[in-house]
Amino acid sequence: MIKKGFLSLFIAFALFTGFVFFPNAWIKAWISNEDVEQAKTNMSPLVFQGTYLQERMLQEPSSMPLYGSSELNRFDPFHPYNYTRATDAPYSTFMIGRGGMQSITHFLNFAAQEKNLKDKKVVFIISPQWFTEKGMGEFHFSPNYSMLHAYDLAFNQEMDANLRKRAMERLLEFDTVKRDRLLKTMYQYQMSNGKEKPITGRMAMVAGRFHKELLEKKDLYYSLFPRKGHALKSNDKLIANQSFEQQLQHAEAYGEKRVSNDYMIEDRAYQRLVNAKFSKFKDIRKKEDYTNSPEYEDFQLVIDVLKDAGAKPLFVSIPVNGYWYDYNGYPEERRQKYYDKMEQVLKDANVAYVDFSDHEYDPYFIMDTIHIAWKGWVYLDQELDQHWSQP
Repeated sequence: MIKKGFLSLFIAFALFTGFVFFPNAWIKAWISNEDVEQAKTNMSPLVFQGTYLQERMLQEPSSMPLYGSSELNRFDPFHPYNYTRATDAPYSTFMIGRGGMQSITHFLNFAAQEKNLKDKKVVFIISPQWFTEKGMGEFHFSPNYSMLHAYDLAFNQEMDANLRKRAMERLLEFDTVKRDRLLKTMYQYQMSNGKEKPITGRMAMVAGRFHKELLEKKDLYYSLFPRKGHALKSNDKLIANQSFEQQLQHAEAYGEKRVSNDYMIEDRAYQRLVNAKFSKFKDIRKKEDYTNSPEYEDFQLVIDVLKDAGAKPLFVSIPVNGYWYDYNGYPEERRQKYYDKMEQVLKDANVAYVDFSDHEYDPYFIMDTIHIAWKGWVYLDQELDQHWSQP
């Protein structure tokens, strides 16, 4: 029994050693272009919490990534990924985001990819519902948090020092980060410029670097097995060789077949609301106000890291479904204050942006209560073309 136990321990140690010291270049050689293409539409945590697949996608000269949240997986014929393929656009897209992702998780991702963002044109979709009174909570932060990105930040000496410090201070407000004693120690050590617990801090940095390398290795192994991409629901005849006006007409017809209620909500989503007792949503947002939120500081981190990286972002301010928010008790006048504030933030930052807030009551621009789709994609597709054509 002792010999068998020793043999098992030896085999486990040998496998672990092989896992750690297997050359990264060999692993990368097994990740094909087809694997990378598939990762562009699966929006899996293996992609947005990792670095290697994103690095490959960003290094494609013709790629223009879209960053956002759950709207990105609303695939239909007019979705930007389908649009670029149907029209043979000079650029391609890939999506980074899912439900619950907000500014701070995107900041960590951008920070980890700074070297690949120089002069890169990117698109960032801003969702109004991020800007609640409490901002991003642990419930949404934890499942979207990337430990690899967080550890990478501790060793990122290329980033502006003040920006890095602001980010670390913000991240330490989340329990997920605070519970990681090694990461917390490294952040505190870095934030104090090495003055706080200098010996413990230096030891933590050594241990943290080794841990970061293990996380990078893990990311590479996971990248060998990408998940299948989303069903694209493409229909090229609605897009290819069609003018902007014709595409809008197709999108309206597409939406008309899927919406038959006064709130302009896709019928399947509307039925879910009915099943959940529709009346309980009456005036549910009467106390909400999207003009005062810690999310604004998180969003500023996104703006600043993209500037620090030398990227060329286009920010997209999307509206909510006006019919639905009226029923929720969040009136148009109060919503307009949010739109005005967001536009001012973008103007003050001197960044390229498009404001779609005047489409709140535009049928089929929003497919349900908050997600851009159908006609919304058609308008956005035109903005992507213009952004790509800019020097």
